[in-house]
Amino acid sequence: MSEQIKKLREILTRTEPLVSMGVWDPYSAIVAEQEGFEVLTIFGSMESWSQIGKTDTGYITQTEMVDAARRVVSRVSVPVILDCDDGFGDPINVRRTVQLAEQTGIAGLYIEDLTRPLRCSAMGGGGLVPVEVMVQKIRAAVEAKVDPDFFIMARTDGYVSTDEIIDRARKYVAAGADMVLVIGFEDPEDLRKIAKNAGVPIATIQAARTMHAFLPHNELVEMGFRGVFHVQPMFMAAAHAMRETARSFKADIEKGTDKPALLPGPSPIDIEKTIGLAEDDAINERYTTTPVA
Repeated sequence: MSEQIKKLREILTRTEPLVSMGVWDPYSAIVAEQEGFEVLTIFGSMESWSQIGKTDTGYITQTEMVDAARRVVSRVSVPVILDCDDGFGDPINVRRTVQLAEQTGIAGLYIEDLTRPLRCSAMGGGGLVPVEVMVQKIRAAVEAKVDPDFFIMARTDGYVSTDEIIDRARKYVAAGADMVLVIGFEDPEDLRKIAKNAGVPIATIQAARTMHAFLPHNELVEMGFRGVFHVQPMFMAAAHAMRETARSFKADIEKGTDKPALLPGPSPIDIEKTIGLAEDDAINERYTTTPVA
């Protein structure tokens, strides 16, 4: 069992739920780990936005997500979970997705039961595949993993009734999923009903400014959720800062008389320190040769 998988499995045994922060590249992952998040998730939405500049409707590919996972895992020590959309195809493609993803060293992944084009229910406009189709994808995912403790989560979206979500969650766990991620319910009481009555480990997201209830952490704990996945708060903050900086710099440059104003933020040296400047300096010093007189 890898260290990532071992750490995730230990976290899952705790009384309190797993809490994960969404990241999209090594830098965001390093920052999240340094600020105390014990689990990180690479979400397809942020990879679509940052890697290829496209909407989160199924453009991102299996290769691009696996490559993102490989880069992130190489720079953090906490468990990483990878969003694998709908598994990128039929069960045979799901098998390949799991095999490639597990080879990166991540602790686990999740696949969803959305129809294509993919539309997260927190954003609206989509639908779900028949439950039997998703069950076969989960079976394929579970059978494809090498390490039996590699984490497989199924995701289902609020395009159907809470009763059907509960039924799907039970069938997905029976097929081998470790946990079910439930997304897209604006009414907290719907979330409460699902978490209380499913009888299997249920997780949910927190994604502000979407069609999903945004709640205090203690309420989600009280409802009984075993996982809470914070999706885009770091990305939204970064996107806001980039927009404000570009707008401010353009105005100051056009004015021409002032130095461009800077938003609060780290210096380039601070950034270098965040990602390991001291370690690199020590390595370089170790290999430095003394010139012969």
